[in-house]
Amino acid sequence: MALLAASSKQIYKRLLGYVKPHWKVFATGIASMVVLAASEAGIPALLKPVLDGTFVEKDPVFLTWAPISLIVLFVVRGLAQTVSSAAFASISTHLMHTLREQMFGRLLRLPAAFYEREVSGNVISRFTYDVSQISHAGVEVLNALIKDSLIVIGLLAYVFWLDWKLSLFTFILLPTVAGVAKVLSRRQRRLSRELQESFGDMTHVLDEAVRGHKVVKIYGGQDYEATRFERVAKQVRHRQFKLHLSATIGVPIVEIAGAVVMASVIYIGSSRAIEDQLSVGGFVAFFAALGLLFSPIKRLTKLTHPLQRGLAAAESVFAVIDQPDEIDNGTLRLDHCEGHVRFEQVSFRYPGVETTALGPIDLDIPPRSVTALVGASGSGKTTFVNLLPRLHEVSEGRILLDGHDIRDLVRENLRQQIAFVSQDVVLFNDSVAANITYGCQASPERIRRAAEDAGALAFIEALPKGFDTPVGENGVRLSGGQRQRLAIARALVADTPLLILDEATSALDTESEQLVQRGLERLRQGRTTLVIAHRLSTVESADRILVFREGRIVEQGTHDALMATHGVYYQLNKAQLFLDDD
Repeated sequence: MALLAASSKQIYKRLLGYVKPHWKVFATGIASMVVLAASEAGIPALLKPVLDGTFVEKDPVFLTWAPISLIVLFVVRGLAQTVSSAAFASISTHLMHTLREQMFGRLLRLPAAFYEREVSGNVISRFTYDVSQISHAGVEVLNALIKDSLIVIGLLAYVFWLDWKLSLFTFILLPTVAGVAKVLSRRQRRLSRELQESFGDMTHVLDEAVRGHKVVKIYGGQDYEATRFERVAKQVRHRQFKLHLSATIGVPIVEIAGAVVMASVIYIGSSRAIEDQLSVGGFVAFFAALGLLFSPIKRLTKLTHPLQRGLAAAESVFAVIDQPDEIDNGTLRLDHCEGHVRFEQVSFRYPGVETTALGPIDLDIPPRSVTALVGASGSGKTTFVNLLPRLHEVSEGRILLDGHDIRDLVRENLRQQIAFVSQDVVLFNDSVAANITYGCQASPERIRRAAEDAGALAFIEALPKGFDTPVGENGVRLSGGQRQRLAIARALVADTPLLILDEATSALDTESEQLVQRGLERLRQGRTTLVIAHRLSTVESADRILVFREGRIVEQGTHDALMATHGVYYQLNKAQLFLDDD
């Protein structure tokens, strides 16, 4: 095998760290492979006394113990093979399980910026394709490497013991194998990285086509999607072919070198046998051991392919595992939050972007008040509310909650004070009740009351299993309005002092909206509420309306006061509601 680069050694050492908790199973597998390697050398070792004792010396004793010894040898080999395979299969499955758990646990704690820059298909590909490749590098390659290396050492020791001069020809193979592996390993590592990226692209296209199947059908996008998939699938095929070719090209080179060695051994060995320097049994045993030597050497040469592929996959997986968690240096916990929010010279810019996306903003939001946010798309409304639960960190200034900088609060405690209802409803493939109580515990009576307040009780009771009915992937079995009402019921159950509504009634018909608005009115009582509104009619009753433009608050006041100024709010209202100038 070619020497691994320093970075590769570090990755492989880290992978071996996952094996450490299972060292007893690992040691059992190694011991079994030692027995297996010894039994491999035992096959030609049996040939010499059998051939010399029966065909040369005509000793009948060999006819008795030779067959028995052969059977015992292969029984031992079978047991050793089974034990080693079981041991390394156990370690392999544990390794994949642990890596997937660590990756998923990390994903749950990563900041929003990670999800904004990463393609979902690439993330999913790491869980499926990459981890399975790591299994090869972490355990299966190690298994073959140790087993075949021990077999090679055992067979080499035996042929040197038989005839050390004749054995010198085997050194033709060793530098050949090392040279081939060294040349191929770098290319295979690069090709493996490219293949992983291609798999991620293919998964992404597939995921978009599945999630957007309605749009694809209605707008006739089948040909377009088929072309997209064909392009990335061809890229996968092309790179798989190049990687496969790179993995197999070394075998013929080793075989040619082996043929040279075998031809030399036949010629010189036959001459030595004629000169009585080597017995017939010894020559046959030597030749058999040399023949057995080629298979493990070829397997060792081919190991560069799964090894480099696995190490490239490990780089990808560890890149996720090593991502820093959301920043949380907070130490304070609020037992009872009044809901007084203050923005002091708050500005925000996205990482790697010099221009400011929001701010500077100075704003005082009294407790138990309703503040509405309006403005054109991209004006900064969503960014503004995302700063409060620390989905993004402020670039400058600070946000205070009841007089405490939110960065001084334990992040989990801060978010326990906030309920969030978005226009993009997220439901999980679980029961209605489980989606309503997501992240908290609630009695059946409380769940039912929340559903009723959200205007969802009637349609829930009409479902086949009521509150126990599965909603499907992201609520696919429900209408848009029904999904929205479940999200509102979830916020009602959470019963938090702070409430963020991102156009919570946008997907509802008039009748359902009236039901939900009544529930929202009850929900707002005694809570500090931020309402992002695209439909201006939903914010007329707000205590204060903030008008955003290009990341700044350009107007604020009540509905009547802002309409009287004939400013930005008035123009937005006029454009949407077609009001007369008077």
